[in-house]
Amino acid sequence: MCRNYRELSTAEVGEIARLYPVTPNRVIARRYDISVDALQDFLAYPNGWTKDRKAMSRRVPKLTERQEAWIIKHYAHTTNPDIMAKFGIGESTLHTLARKYGLKKTRQQQKKTQWNATCHAHTACKRYGVYERTAERMRTRMQEMYERGERIPGSFEPGKSNKDRPGARRFKKCIEKATATMREIRRKERVRLHWGLPQQTRLRISYNGYTETQRKRSVHRHLFRKHGYYVDYGDNTVYYDEQTDRRPKMEANAHKWGLTVEEWIE
Repeated sequence: MCRNYRELSTAEVGEIARLYPVTPNRVIARRYDISVDALQDFLAYPNGWTKDRKAMSRRVPKLTERQEAWIIKHYAHTTNPDIMAKFGIGESTLHTLARKYGLKKTRQQQKKTQWNATCHAHTACKRYGVYERTAERMRTRMQEMYERGERIPGSFEPGKSNKDRPGARRFKKCIEKATATMREIRRKERVRLHWGLPQQTRLRISYNGYTETQRKRSVHRHLFRKHGYYVDYGDNTVYYDEQTDRRPKMEANAHKWGLTVEEWIE
């Protein structure tokens, strides 16, 4: 969240007026922690400030081939402000270059940027008392509704259960949907159990006729595959080669579950 433009001092407004003709709006907004719309609509337009396009075009640096190569290599895992500060370019120049070469941020970098923006917004809201004003406004609203005898949204009503709140028909659909979801989860867990894959939930799955030995054998097939052995699904023969990271203890205990360990011969 940005500052309110009314909080700017006279000296700051004068400095903004000096920088406005030859400085991009986003740079000014970032420096004084105000929004671009407030700068344009409530400061520049009423005061008649205009841009000196010729001077701004001369100030825009041209990237060399070496600089473009660096941006192409590091764009995916570097924030845009860091790149712009390093080469002294604006967002338009960087976005044009990204569209030209099809550059995109990694998923990890996007999450990091979103988290940094969330932390910045939380800090700004605490600084300007947004949370306190919102809480006070909601308390006033709830008090007015209580005095008028209106029901407060989301409040508890004595004598009503979860079945009565949404209605019998809607409650029935919710139960059917939840039942179908759980049935599908259990079906997938049984398939994983059949092919020797680990469970993804903590549900206690019935094995539908599988003996304890068959279940253990299926689990050990998965463990052998996890450590680099080759074993086909449903097969009881485990193979290894020169590149396999062998586990002597597992191989020694394989016969307990009806598995045999052999060397792979091409």
